[in-house]
Amino acid sequence: MKIIFTSILLFLTTLSFSQNGTPLPAGARGMAMGNTGVSNKDIHSIFSNIAGLGFLEGTQFAIFGDQRFAGTGINTIAIGAAHSVGSGTFGLTIQNFGISDFNEQKIGLSYARKLFDKLSMGVQFDFLNTRIENYGSTSIFTFEIGFLAPINKELTVGARIYSPVRVDLNEDEEVLGLLNIGFSYHPSKKVTLNGEVEKGVDTDLSIKAGVEYQIHPVVSLRVGGASNPTLATFGFGFLISDQFDLDIAATYHQVLGISPGIGIRYGLKNSVPVRKRK
Repeated sequence: MKIIFTSILLFLTTLSFSQNGTPLPAGARGMAMGNTGVSNKDIHSIFSNIAGLGFLEGTQFAIFGDQRFAGTGINTIAIGAAHSVGSGTFGLTIQNFGISDFNEQKIGLSYARKLFDKLSMGVQFDFLNTRIENYGSTSIFTFEIGFLAPINKELTVGARIYSPVRVDLNEDEEVLGLLNIGFSYHPSKKVTLNGEVEKGVDTDLSIKAGVEYQIHPVVSLRVGGASNPTLATFGFGFLISDQFDLDIAATYHQVLGISPGIGIRYGLKNSVPVRKRK
């Protein structure tokens, strides 16, 4: 069984599914919308582009988890918390990816603030640890930078640079830098369109896109897709209350199958969920 899991992990790595601390989509909401999120501005930005926290008010928490290709036992669990103060927003995120014999952990400490009314910037310092049973573990530090600019009420653009300087994991492997640029467009109060491009140092350009449609005041339908690897994505969002959201998502790969995911947002009474403001 260990040989099977190890083979799967190696296969996923060749398809760029392995993490090495790579930022996640914006929770299950971003997962359902083509694995996008660099231009979102809510608590789930703590996973996808820290600059989005510059627009957050109060104290909020987020949980995101997925199972890569159901039945493999390869999971991602991520927890994030953010608290705004007068000068900006501080954040903490903890992520774990892998199985019992192979794990990648990431702990990020972040700070984001508005530079101007139409521009925010965020910086996150990351601690990465990789553990392989019977081979030991290795730990390194890196960082990521994000920018977010609401052009107007309808259009927001964002960019994130992950690990912009060379950081070696070991003698043969390094943390690969990653650039994401994207937009969120709101043609109406019920519709959100996300578009994003992603380019890694040694990976081909990936194009991601998704749409969200509010079919009911408390229910949203989401679909999307991505290239390199080719994925179809879909999901639902449920607004339980002003303080609590539940998101369900799934991605489909034609060879490896379905990966389900779930996300939760909880805000204290002093918080304002940015994406619900109209």
